[in-house]
Amino acid sequence: MSSSIFNFANPELYAITAAHAGQTSGQITTWVTLGALVPEHLRVVATISPQNFTFGLIRNSQRFIVNLLAEGQQDWLPLFGLRSTREVNKFEGILCETTADGIPILPETCGWAECQIVQEVDLGDRVIVIADVLNHQVNESRKPLCRAEAMAALPPEVRQALAQKRLLDIECDRALLQAYQSRSATQ
Repeated sequence: MSSSIFNFANPELYAITAAHAGQTSGQITTWVTLGALVPEHLRVVATISPQNFTFGLIRNSQRFIVNLLAEGQQDWLPLFGLRSTREVNKFEGILCETTADGIPILPETCGWAECQIVQEVDLGDRVIVIADVLNHQVNESRKPLCRAEAMAALPPEVRQALAQKRLLDIECDRALLQAYQSRSATQ
């Protein structure tokens, strides 16, 4: 990985889950942050690849769940980070609660937030989603899972597979950025 100040960060890991028209999906993301300070009007900002199956469900339903993963849940990284819902049922064997809209809520996390999109910003390779929190729950007995500790706890072959997937994602994102820049230059 190239040298960058951002390599020093050790962000919490989130699984974003979504549902639309009877389909469910989920993905790992580290790019989630609080987008408002007013406690009675919580807002989140998440950055998601438009290529992901999960993003299609989010865009169509305009809703999603942000699940803050807890220590010990690193085994969900390959489940929600390596394969697409187009290939595998990511929720098989996981006893999830669901929202009224059928969005899965992962069990035993640090908590979750049900979100409604209020705005999107297309960056070409990613879409920034700004969403109001409609409902949320906190499990104060759990501690967040952070990237460095999660990676250290995974078997070497899983770490290698995640690193390889990241390289493939970078190449895909590079192509998306080039196409976006070309479109922007002609407008």
